[in-house]
Amino acid sequence: MKAAVIHEFGEPEVFRYEDVTTPEPAAGEVLVKVAACGVNHYDLYLRMGAVFTDLQFPHILGADISGTIADVGPDVSGWSEGDRVIVAPGYTIDPVDWDVRPENRAPSFEVTGTHTWGGNADYIRMPARFVLRDETKLPPVEVAALPLCLMTAVHAVETLGEVKSGTRVLVQAGASGSGNACVQVARALGARVASTVGSEAKRETAAQAGAELVINYNVEPFADVLLDWTDGVGVDVVIDNVGASVFEDNLKALRVGGIFVNFGLVGGMKATINFKELFFRQPQLRGSFMGSMDELRRGLDMLATGKVKAVIDKTFAMQDIAQAHAYIASRAVRGKVVLIP
Repeated sequence: MKAAVIHEFGEPEVFRYEDVTTPEPAAGEVLVKVAACGVNHYDLYLRMGAVFTDLQFPHILGADISGTIADVGPDVSGWSEGDRVIVAPGYTIDPVDWDVRPENRAPSFEVTGTHTWGGNADYIRMPARFVLRDETKLPPVEVAALPLCLMTAVHAVETLGEVKSGTRVLVQAGASGSGNACVQVARALGARVASTVGSEAKRETAAQAGAELVINYNVEPFADVLLDWTDGVGVDVVIDNVGASVFEDNLKALRVGGIFVNFGLVGGMKATINFKELFFRQPQLRGSFMGSMDELRRGLDMLATGKVKAVIDKTFAMQDIAQAHAYIASRAVRGKVVLIP
C-alpha cells in the first residue's frame, strides 16, 4: 500500500510517500480501507518529536479516519467487506486496559497513530472494538474532519464543562477545528457562546458555528469584553484549547466558582497562578484529554442529526501531506484540513 511515512522527526519535508507492506488483521482486528483522514495539530507535534521521542521509525501518523471494512481477522463478527466505518481517534492500545471506563483514563489510552500506525495510508489495522459503524450518511471527507474534535468537544464541553441550556461559555479559537467543534456542541446543548479569533477573516467562521459574540483578541482585550457581555459577572465556563498565553485572562473572564477546562497547548505549556485569586474566586480547573467511546458516539449522533457540521477548509492528496502540515502551521486555517489517499 501507499503511505505518508516519517523516518525521523523534523519539518514537513520529512514525509516520504512510499510503498509499505499492507497490514493483515490479527484476531479481534479489522482492516480498514482509508477513504479520508483529517489532520490535527497533534500530528504536527508528533512529527516534530514535541510530544514523544520514543516513536519507532518508520512511522505513520493520522487519527481522524473514515473508510470501509476491507478485511476481518479471526474472532470478529458483525462486519462485512464494504461496511462504512469510523475509526476511534483515540483508544486503549493495551488489551489489559480494554475494560477501563472511561477509556481516556486508562494508562495505555492514546491518540490513534501515536505509537501504532495511523491513517495516513491506504489501509489501517485496528481492534474491531474501536471501530464504529458510520451511520452519518455524509461524504467520507466530512466524516473524517470531526472524530477527534467531536470526542474532545463532548468531553470538554458537556462532561467536564457541565454546559447546558443557558450556560454562558467562552470558547477560545472558534475558527480552529477543535474550537469550532466546541462552539457547535455548546450551542447544541443550548448555551450562549462567545468565542475568540485571531483575525477578521476568521470572524465569520466562528459566528457561523453559533458564537453570538466573536472577539478578535488582537484588537480587543477579550476578558474585558466578556465582563461587559456578562454585566461584570464573568462567563460560567471557559473552554480553552490555547494554553499558557491566555491563561490569566481566561481566569479573569470567569465568574466566581466558574469552570475552566483546558485541552490545548498551542499557546504554551507553563503559566503562573495567583493563589490569592484561586482562594477567593474559587475557579474549578479541569484538564481534558480526548474522551470516551460513549462521548464519541454522542458527538457522532449530533453530526448525523445536523446539530454539528463539518467545517472543512482544504483537502489535500495524501502525497501532498507536507503541504497540508505547512498550511496548518501557518495558522491560516479556518476549520479542518483533510487528506485523501
